[in-house]
Amino acid sequence: MLNPDVWFALSLRTRVLCWLLSSLCALALLWWLAISPVKETQMRLVDQRQQQNMKLRAQWQKLHALVPPSESVILPQRRAFSPLDFQSQGRQLARWQPAQGGGELVLATGWEGVVETFSLLTASGMQVPAFSLMAGEGALNFTLRVEQDNAN
Repeated sequence: MLNPDVWFALSLRTRVLCWLLSSLCALALLWWLAISPVKETQMRLVDQRQQQNMKLRAQWQKLHALVPPSESVILPQRRAFSPLDFQSQGRQLARWQPAQGGGELVLATGWEGVVETFSLLTASGMQVPAFSLMAGEGALNFTLRVEQDNAN
């Protein structure tokens, strides 16, 4: 160990220079031990990310090639809505109250007619925001509020 008298014997300028050099060496050692490995890890992760992005882009291109062009898809023609379409076997139109963009439809039907009614409404582009079923004389009173499906 050094004698403290040697340190105090040095000029102030030399002592400050020694402190600066030792601080600089400590910072360099800290950077070499702590910051440099983190930076190398970050660079490796950036490279991995770029490689994964290239693989993902290639997979999207392969997937996009499998999808047929949109103009070749033919959508089924939608039937126009008519309350008279609900006058069929097992189903009888009791009342139709038209309103803007839809109306209220009241049918006398059985359970099978309930499912068919929803299918017919979907095929004609109508939505059913509300409905009710009540037991009636030998049939169900099926009341529906229908609206045009503006999504399609």
